Amino acid sequence: MTRRILLAGGYGVVGAQAAALLRKHHPEAEILIGGRREKEAAALAASLGGAQAAVMDVTKPEPMRDLEEIDAVACFIHETDDHLLTEAAKRGIPYMDITRGQEAQMRGLAAAALLTPSAPMLFTSHWMAGGPAIVARRLADGLDSVARVDMSILYYTGDKMGPDSASAGEGMAQGFTARTGGAWRAVGPLSDEREVRFPSGTVRPVYRMNMGDVTTLALANGAREAGVRLGLDKGNSLATMRRLIGLGLWDLLMKLPGMSAIAATKPGKGAAHEIVIEVEGESGGRTISRRATILDREGQSHLTAVGALYALERIAGLGPSPLGPGAALPETGFTMAGFERLAALYDAEGIALGLEGV
Repeated sequence: MTRRILLAGGYGVVGAQAAALLRKHHPEAEILIGGRREKEAAALAASLGGAQAAVMDVTKPEPMRDLEEIDAVACFIHETDDHLLTEAAKRGIPYMDITRGQEAQMRGLAAAALLTPSAPMLFTSHWMAGGPAIVARRLADGLDSVARVDMSILYYTGDKMGPDSASAGEGMAQGFTARTGGAWRAVGPLSDEREVRFPSGTVRPVYRMNMGDVTTLALANGAREAGVRLGLDKGNSLATMRRLIGLGLWDLLMKLPGMSAIAATKPGKGAAHEIVIEVEGESGGRTISRRATILDREGQSHLTAVGALYALERIAGLGPSPLGPGAALPETGFTMAGFERLAALYDAEGIALGLEGV
């Protein structure tokens, strides 16, 4: 069945890659590239074939008012007032969003719950559009209990990113709540230093960071302990950042022109991206340790775009793990068939996924 799919902000760094992947894996789909920059949208649409530009402004109510027969909408731009979300919910259009920070994601979930939509609304602003969260759920599958889930990320300086990705670094200097020792407790920013060996063989220190996965890794897997940690491929700017936070100088530094929490990463033309996921638990009275590795040599924006395609398949009914009506997160409705589809997409796109102990 042909689907008419709107990609809001589909000409951005991640959106354009997701559009190309959608055309590659679902050549029958009719694609609308939506946004305020009509020339950019039209250029991308022409390069894809079977696509059109759709002028729209998510900063104003009913941004899809002039668009008909939309079967699904994927949001690749920040929604500050949730106009696209609200209209999708009211019109019964399946919706997904990969660009929300913690507070905006909570607001979106609340809005979706209050609007009681008749279609799925997937909030997947997790690391790499929620793909690693699905892998973690696979590692925990079948265990009687889960003691620990950890996701460690190696970010390469020089990797490319758009403005929405860059803004994800905001708030890194703030403490947050995480699942530790069987309870929800406050943890410090960039705390709990550990060393992790990544799939390329690189060993780097990693530090706690806050994002949606911190909560859902614990809840979706029933884990007593869950964490997300970030490391850089060279130098140790994060350790320096920790010292500045401790001295109370970080917030002052961020007020200087041109400064941001990820300024040290020096975004560039692209680099690899690596992730390690570890799960410990019990099965049949035995202690079980499982591990997954993800290596994408095309970088974090490519890995995010593949995760976005998987999420889009789920809301549009294009894959083996479709979502039902209402608000959803990456791990909602987990099935082994759904995981296998994600793994197949990773493989097709040259992303190395390794599983140990399963």
